[in-house]
Amino acid sequence: MIMNTIDVKGRMDVFFSASEEDKPKIKEDLLNDFEKLSDEDKEEARQMFLDDWDTRTKNALENIEISIELAQVSEYISLAYIADRFFGKSRQWLNNKLKGNISYGKAASFTREEIKKLSEALSVLGDEIKSAALKLAS
Repeated sequence: MIMNTIDVKGRMDVFFSASEEDKPKIKEDLLNDFEKLSDEDKEEARQMFLDDWDTRTKNALENIEISIELAQVSEYISLAYIADRFFGKSRQWLNNKLKGNISYGKAASFTREEIKKLSEALSVLGDEIKSAALKLAS
């Protein structure tokens, strides 16, 4: 059995989204299949695993950084409002992204476009708050 990119990534998605009680069996099956590979295929599979792990780690760290930044403003700006107004999504959608919750077998994370949109949303809200403050002061 030769593992291809889809097999490795798909099986990693299954593993990471599995319950703790199912993970040992999935891991055993994966290792058994891995042992059947040629040395060249093993090296390719290892590299795919490392690349996927690197991507997952980077996404998790990025989500942590975003969560830390939003924690500072979430006490006075509604994340539900941001999710709805700027993304047309629910509060739960935004929370899943912030926490990296498993959704459809993968950890939810922000795309580059979503990060840019979130940044723009905070900027717009800041401008609106500043404008209201200036109007009250005059």
